[in-house]
Amino acid sequence: MASNIAMVQIAIITGGSSGMGLDVAQRLNSTADWKVHIIGSNKQRGEAAASALINTTFHQADVSNYQQQAAVFDKIFTDNGRLDFVFANAGIAQDPGAFFSTHETGIPPEPNIDSLVDTNLNGAIHTSYLAMHYFRRSPPESRGSRHLVLTSSIGGCIHVCRRRFIRRRSVYGLVGFIRSIGEKLWEEGIKVNAICPGVVETPLLTPELKSIFGKSLVPISSVTDVVMEVLSGNEMIDSKGVAVSGEELHSRAILISGTNRYFVEMPEMYDEETRITQEAMMGG
Repeated sequence: MASNIAMVQIAIITGGSSGMGLDVAQRLNSTADWKVHIIGSNKQRGEAAASALINTTFHQADVSNYQQQAAVFDKIFTDNGRLDFVFANAGIAQDPGAFFSTHETGIPPEPNIDSLVDTNLNGAIHTSYLAMHYFRRSPPESRGSRHLVLTSSIGGCIHVCRRRFIRRRSVYGLVGFIRSIGEKLWEEGIKVNAICPGVVETPLLTPELKSIFGKSLVPISSVTDVVMEVLSGNEMIDSKGVAVSGEELHSRAILISGTNRYFVEMPEMYDEETRITQEAMMGG
């Protein structure tokens, strides 16, 4: 990583005991520059993952429980005195599937969507809120090199999603969230971005899903490559040749499709009235 920070840097990865989170932890562990803290709800899997890595510690917590997550952040910061990178990666893939259920009579039962939204959206917002707090308390020389990366999904981009649309609500919300907070946090030296991968080829992917998605699967290394490029602070060029300088690499949604990556731009302002309304109602 291109940086003038001499001290070992501190990373927190939610959902870090498997899949993309674990792969990023492994990549960080390939250098001596990082101490990594992974957060997960499965104690056995988390401890096994951390024991196989150098300078990595597992913390058991449910990211949908703010107090649990906050206690872990506070302990890590108290022990290390700094925070440099937070990867808000924890999430649930499966929709509850009750939205289109039919019921013959009476008031239909409440759809069970809370756990998915609490983890994928609210949990990630809590992670971001805690990251912001402890970034601000970190040594001033790390300003400009503090990174918050959120895992959204290809469903977080603008395309229609007829399957898993409750999950799409959560991951699409994350894209809007980073675009809303990104400029403000960059003024404080914090770069916020979202990665939006397709179906990632992890060890947990079932043979059935592998057969459905085939060549369109995203290699897990492609996701980690993008995260590490963001952390580098250098210029990034997407698969269409669009270049974004390190200074402008914030508030971005980065679609990862197969081995390609693309910057997904915000919708255009259609006319002057739209711009005026947006600025008056939404703050720009």
